[in-house]
Amino acid sequence: MGKKKKVNPEDLIIPPQDQKICCTVFICQMVLILSTVSIVYLTVAIYVPSSKAFSSGISETPVMCTTTRLVNTEVCDWGSCGEWCLSKTSGACQQIFVNLRRNGSNIILNNCTSSANKTCYGIDQENAKKARCILDECKNLTGTFNCSAGSCINITDAFDCAFHNLESPLKCSGRRGKITCIDIQGLFTCNRGSCSRIKSPYNCDRRCLDIPTRNKNAIILSGDKVYLSNCASASDSNSSKEIWNESQENILMASCYRIQNTSLGIEAIDCINGSTLEKNALTDLTNFTHLSNLHLFSSKPNRDIAPPDYDLTISNHSKLMINLEGCVNTLMDECNKFIKEYGKDGTDHNARARFPCFYAENDPETVVARFSLAVVEKHFVIGFFLPVSLMIVSCFTIFICQRTVVVGDDAKMRFKACGETESILPNDGPNGTNDAGGISAMAL
Repeated sequence: MGKKKKVNPEDLIIPPQDQKICCTVFICQMVLILSTVSIVYLTVAIYVPSSKAFSSGISETPVMCTTTRLVNTEVCDWGSCGEWCLSKTSGACQQIFVNLRRNGSNIILNNCTSSANKTCYGIDQENAKKARCILDECKNLTGTFNCSAGSCINITDAFDCAFHNLESPLKCSGRRGKITCIDIQGLFTCNRGSCSRIKSPYNCDRRCLDIPTRNKNAIILSGDKVYLSNCASASDSNSSKEIWNESQENILMASCYRIQNTSLGIEAIDCINGSTLEKNALTDLTNFTHLSNLHLFSSKPNRDIAPPDYDLTISNHSKLMINLEGCVNTLMDECNKFIKEYGKDGTDHNARARFPCFYAENDPETVVARFSLAVVEKHFVIGFFLPVSLMIVSCFTIFICQRTVVVGDDAKMRFKACGETESILPNDGPNGTNDAGGISAMAL
């Protein structure tokens, strides 16, 4: 078998040069189109929000917010979080209102022993089993229930509610029971499907018992958590000034955002409502509600430990948004997570959400949960220069191809030499003509 004759690339049906040029032009055209479309989209997603952020006047130093109210509304002019910015103003939305205040003090607890942590869990509204009256699941309800839009959650095991006044009972059993209770709302006490709404005032104590208070002289409340210890002294972490010591023969109390162990001791972050309590006010064990009431009503305020919240208040009714636009474009269910974390307003008898937030001094009525000019600048630089650079490179490449590529009479693309005007096809035909019968070349 003879050796296969090598074929000149110029004699192939589709020369490599032709294929490479075609692919290059195709890719550049696609990049040009996509870059143009992305610039149009990023104008709404990045450029306009970035410009708004740079001119907002919002300080990057966080202050503190506490959720006061979560509102579900069908028609709204603003929302705390929208899942897609192009459709954020359409349909129903959820609005979060917060109390805005300056930061409290940071406290260092020194030489602490016999420390204890207690977490008092309430009802997880997301995962708790719900009885839906429209499905006739309320006909046998017995106990204390927190109901919303006809769905009731049993809170009997988590709270001990004391009340005196009840409304007329609703019969959620029987043939018309599910119609009668289809939209019940509020706190109810039920017995075999007969439910009476509990009128205000009432008191629901969290069933968080056996909190050890024996030989404890420092108690820090942090949401649903309690930190207790026997400490020698307490000092301000910023000034290192001593603000309390055990020789005073009383109990230090404060409400703080976070508690953490450091090399200096136990550090309590953003503390407010500092106070002292007489030692004989506590026994060996107590419950969460009693401890909270002692802090609010029985202890003696002490500004040296931590300032009262009303001295730090900036606004009592501010609108909370996830960012300046009030929406995200990730389509990763961020808003549901945001509402779950920041929308805790205490209506389920759990602790209210407390978190860092940002605001502009000239507009304290609106606050945002996320704000960083460094991140905004980074997104703007990437979102602007990347598509613009790709668009410029693609246009330049297409322009070069237009000036240097020719299409011969055989419909094949080749690069031409500088100043070339004659045919680039091989002279295989008679009289110096090519197989196509011509000597011309057509520019792309």
